[in-house]
Amino acid sequence: MVEQTTLQETGANNTKKLMKELLAKFRFSLPKKGSVLDGEVISVSLSNVLIDLGHFGSGIVYPSEFYDDPEKQKALKPGGQKVKVVLMDIENEEGLRELSLKRAQMKSAWQEVREIYEKGEIIPVRIVNLNKGGLIAEVIGLQAFMPLSQLADEHYPKVENGNIQEIVRILQTYRNQEFQVRIIDVDETQNKLIISEKAARQAMEKEKAVQHNIGEVVEGEIIETTDFGAFVRLSDGADALIPKSEINEESVLTMSVGQKIEAKIIEVSPDKIVLSMKALKSD
Repeated sequence: MVEQTTLQETGANNTKKLMKELLAKFRFSLPKKGSVLDGEVISVSLSNVLIDLGHFGSGIVYPSEFYDDPEKQKALKPGGQKVKVVLMDIENEEGLRELSLKRAQMKSAWQEVREIYEKGEIIPVRIVNLNKGGLIAEVIGLQAFMPLSQLADEHYPKVENGNIQEIVRILQTYRNQEFQVRIIDVDETQNKLIISEKAARQAMEKEKAVQHNIGEVVEGEIIETTDFGAFVRLSDGADALIPKSEINEESVLTMSVGQKIEAKIIEVSPDKIVLSMKALKSD
């Protein structure tokens, strides 16, 4: 009888030991706060969104997550919709994991803009706001800033004496317009995302420039006149320069923005296309 009791106690102790080991292993495998987890939407209500985290249990997303964008909560559908969430707290008073959909979307967005930046892609953005230092746009839900120095020439506010009110007035006309830009700086830790229309334009110009050849006759429209010549937008969107010395004498005084011209290409490089009206006339 004593031997049987000892065996039972030994078996019980072994079971407890095994349970402790399993629990310890489970606790060790629990994700840390800030981890991105995969889940499925269980239910959606005005008070919360419940998420199934598989072997990590269930989690809850509070309605404060959707105050700035209620449509995101309406887009959630119970019954298997897969989502990514960030673990905010291991367990609340109800035994649920506290989760954040917004932070998961932000992490995903930062990862995506990092990939766009590394690939050097040109992307469209819509201007949503402005300040005296530049324009503000959204890139995949993240706020991006474009300093004045990163605007293309035709959008740069050329204001005498740097009158701030006049600069802001010009910038306001760009609100809701779409710009082609490149991301030139990404820093998630500082919440910094800098975009550049100038960099995008330079990349496009290089690509278009190599499609032209010296001696080619092209048509275009004057977009800016200067003391040293004029800038021309060619029919394919590439920008070119006509130096003053290459403009016909009768056209120097009458040349104006919006005027259509025909000229010959006399120089091509990845950085610029140079035109000549005189070369065309001599032919």
